[in-house]
Amino acid sequence: TLRLHVVASLDEAIEYYVETAPDDTTQIPYYTHLWDSAQALAEVMASQPERWPGRRVLELGCGLGLPSLVAARLGAEVTATDFHPHNGPFLIANARENGLEPRIRYERLDWRRPHLSGSFDVVLGSDLIYEGEMVTPFVTCATRYCAPGGSLWFADPGRQHLQRACTALEQAGFTAALEVRGEVYVVLFTRASSPAPPPQT
Repeated sequence: TLRLHVVASLDEAIEYYVETAPDDTTQIPYYTHLWDSAQALAEVMASQPERWPGRRVLELGCGLGLPSLVAARLGAEVTATDFHPHNGPFLIANARENGLEPRIRYERLDWRRPHLSGSFDVVLGSDLIYEGEMVTPFVTCATRYCAPGGSLWFADPGRQHLQRACTALEQAGFTAALEVRGEVYVVLFTRASSPAPPPQT
């Protein structure tokens, strides 16, 4: 059982940002809502608890951070990331609420200019490619940060760019296994132990 801080109304949050930052699409507060893909990913993760103890985990576009919290609860060391400038306090509050703050750190991350160093055993992501322009940066980040022999756990509600992302990841040396949870596709990508050529997107 995990407890999450959320906003009472996503519509009201969107209205606030429309009024305060009408020309900045990066301010849309998607991070304030618990999306079905995050829940589906968390369920699949929790069904395989043996995979997480001692793992170095990176979540891309974490939002409220449910997958990060599950990974930390199951024994992983987690770096949760998002680009929205107001996401950090929500993630930190949720980690603290569940007694997981020591296992989770937060970084603001722009996929187009990734600055984190090192690699991770597991990269997590849920419902990240709702716009076509996000596919290439997402694949680039996943490839950059997933260690050889590591894995990428990705959940998507079947958006139109999913196949394009999967193809690019396979070209980058990942193999995929699919699990369906309700209306969400959860894809477990395993990266080859030796590097592959850069992906074509």
